[in-house]
Amino acid sequence: MDPIAFGVIGSGFMGSVLANTAAQFPYARCVGTADTALARAEALGQALGCRAYASYEEMLDREKPIAVIIATPEDFHREPALAAAARGCHVFMEKPLATSLQDSDTIIAACAHHQVKLMLGHILRFEINYALIESAIREGTIGRFLSAYARRVTPISEAHRLGGRVSPISYIAVYDIDQILWYHPQPVRSVYARAVRGRVWDELRTFDSAWVTIEFVDGSLGIQEVGWALPEGWAGWNTPVSWGGFGDVCMNVLGTEGVLNLNFTPMDLYGVTRDGWKLPDTRHWPKVDGKYVGAVKLELEHFLGCILNDTQPRVTGADGRRSVEIMLAAELSIAEDRVVPLPLA
Repeated sequence: MDPIAFGVIGSGFMGSVLANTAAQFPYARCVGTADTALARAEALGQALGCRAYASYEEMLDREKPIAVIIATPEDFHREPALAAAARGCHVFMEKPLATSLQDSDTIIAACAHHQVKLMLGHILRFEINYALIESAIREGTIGRFLSAYARRVTPISEAHRLGGRVSPISYIAVYDIDQILWYHPQPVRSVYARAVRGRVWDELRTFDSAWVTIEFVDGSLGIQEVGWALPEGWAGWNTPVSWGGFGDVCMNVLGTEGVLNLNFTPMDLYGVTRDGWKLPDTRHWPKVDGKYVGAVKLELEHFLGCILNDTQPRVTGADGRRSVEIMLAAELSIAEDRVVPLPLA
C-alpha cells in the first residue's frame, strides 16, 4: 500500500513538530507544506523533502494529499479546514478547533458532509499518565467524581514567542479543559474566571494568568490555574540543547472513594549544572536521536491509524467544540466579571 500522503497548513512551531512526527512513520509521507510566510514553509519542506507553498489551496490542488495537518493561528482554522474537507482530505486540527462556536459548527458540518475524519490535537489524551487517570475514573476506582484541579503555567518566553496574539486561556487552558471534560463527560452549568495582570500584561496586553472554575450540573467542579508567568530562568538554559523546557504542571482528581494525583514539576528528570537547574519536557514532544517521541508520536500514530483502519478518532469535532465553548465562556467571564451560564447563546 502506498504511504498516506499528507500536507501541512501552517509551518510554525506546532506545524513543524506535528509534520516531522507524522513523517517518521514508514506509512506516511509529507507531500507539501504551506504557510503565508513562505520562508517557514520552505524550511519545513526542505527538512521533509517536499515542495513548499504560500497558498494552501495551491498545495491541496497540486499535491492532492489524503490528509492535512492544520496548525495555523487560532483565528484561521475555518477556511483551511473547509478547503481540505471539500477536496476529500482528512483533517488533523491543532487545538483549539476554532475561536467561535459558529466556526466550530461550520468545520464539523463540512467534515461530516464530505465524509472525512476530523481529529483535534488535544495531546494530553495521548500522554500515558493523563490517560491512566481517565481509565481509573471510568472503571469507578475513585467512586463518584467530585472535582479536578489542573495547573499549567509556562515560562514568560512562551508569551513573548506568541507576541500577544492570544490569551493563555485560548492557547494553554484548552489542554486541561478537554481533559476535565474527558474525565467527567457531564453537561456544564456555568463558568467563572478571573485574570491576573503583571509583566505580560504590561508588555503585551494579554493577562499573565487566570483561574477558571467549571461547574457541572451535578455540582462537581473543574478548576484550572493557567498562565505564562514563570520567569525566564525556568527554562532558559543553553545546554543540553536536546532538553526542551516546559512549565509547572499538575492534575489532581478527587472522588468519593479516592484521589488521583499527577505532578509534572519536574516531569521525571531534572539536572543541575553551573548555570542552574534544568527541568526538561520528557512527555509531550521530547526528541531521541533527532526524532520526536512521547505523546505527540502516539497522537499522530492514532490519527494515521484512524485513516488506515477507518475508525473514529479519540478526540472528535464534538469534543473540540465543547472545549471551545468553555474557553469562550471563560474569556467572557473575565471580560464582563460575571458567572457565565451554559450553553452559550
